[in-house]
Amino acid sequence: MRRIMRMIEEFAREANKTDNTRCAQIHEAYTHLDNLLGRVDGRGSMPSSLREAMVVGDFPLYFARTISRAVYARYNYKRGEWRDYTFAEQVPDYSDAKRYRFTEFDTLELRREKEEAYPGYIDETELTIAVEDYAKQVDFSNRIFVNDDLGAFNNIVMKMGDSARRFEDFYVSALYDNGLTQAALIALGANYFGTGRLTTANLAIAWNAFATRVDARGNNIQVIPTYLVIPPILGLTASQILMSEKVAELATNGINPLRGRLQIREDPYITIAVPDVPWYLFAAPADVPGVSVVRMSGRPGPRLYAKAPDKIPMTESGGLGAGNWRDGSYLTGDIELMVETTIGARNDDAAVLVGVTDPNGIYYSSGTTA
Repeated sequence: MRRIMRMIEEFAREANKTDNTRCAQIHEAYTHLDNLLGRVDGRGSMPSSLREAMVVGDFPLYFARTISRAVYARYNYKRGEWRDYTFAEQVPDYSDAKRYRFTEFDTLELRREKEEAYPGYIDETELTIAVEDYAKQVDFSNRIFVNDDLGAFNNIVMKMGDSARRFEDFYVSALYDNGLTQAALIALGANYFGTGRLTTANLAIAWNAFATRVDARGNNIQVIPTYLVIPPILGLTASQILMSEKVAELATNGINPLRGRLQIREDPYITIAVPDVPWYLFAAPADVPGVSVVRMSGRPGPRLYAKAPDKIPMTESGGLGAGNWRDGSYLTGDIELMVETTIGARNDDAAVLVGVTDPNGIYYSSGTTA
């Protein structure tokens, strides 16, 4: 439908090419129509009445018959490594699930002879987590599969899976690498935030900030960082800092106290604005759930679907066979594929910490100063 609309627009503008005002009106009108056709509903999919299948004509280069053809392999994209430093949660359905955190018990006090012990108390806080569906669909004409003698569309199906994995990497990164979370960590003070670029000295400051944290009652939290989470641009710097026997930045060749103390994990979606390159420290998720990533039970990751066929083969005697999704729609021959994932996070503090479950499990440096 969109291709037809574009053709009509081109003809109309050609017929009125001497009238600039008229051409501008025509372009504005057809842009509005195109936006209407591209509007999606609340679930993120095109309304069925407006879906448009890809046809052979959409791939003129691939389907042009030449003597020698080949399809290049798809890109190997940099994958996020968030599964190591985030806390894995599960929920049974789409309802909000509640999680609770308790404070530590009171410190003991002197009890003299025949004296009753002072009462202690424990406070509790509540937070909620939930999941949502995220999906995208694509339609092909049956002729594309029939004419695909190189198996190119197997590659496209794999690209759909790649797209879902890239989305999950971006989704998880945005739970902590965002302005609201960063502002909240800054507000918590120097034990949660720094400005230093990634150097041995600044990493030591961040390590000590982690080690000197206390809970709401002033008790020392015995948690140390485990993961250094960085954008790929800091990969070489991080390796040099954590693998060198000596402090690389010091001419005196002092012993490097951070060697081997942290594991490097890369997040390709951390927002950078060179020369400002942020980096993070995370505690092991088993110690403190800094960021929770929530799945629905039975849905551990992205899934690919094909629409069930509504065209059933029939014999001359009236016998019915089994449908094949590759045969496409009964009416049009269209083949519909969809990729979907169900994922979520903390959802009750979106205006402050966004997706951070417990700030005691994370440290943020803006990387703005030496």
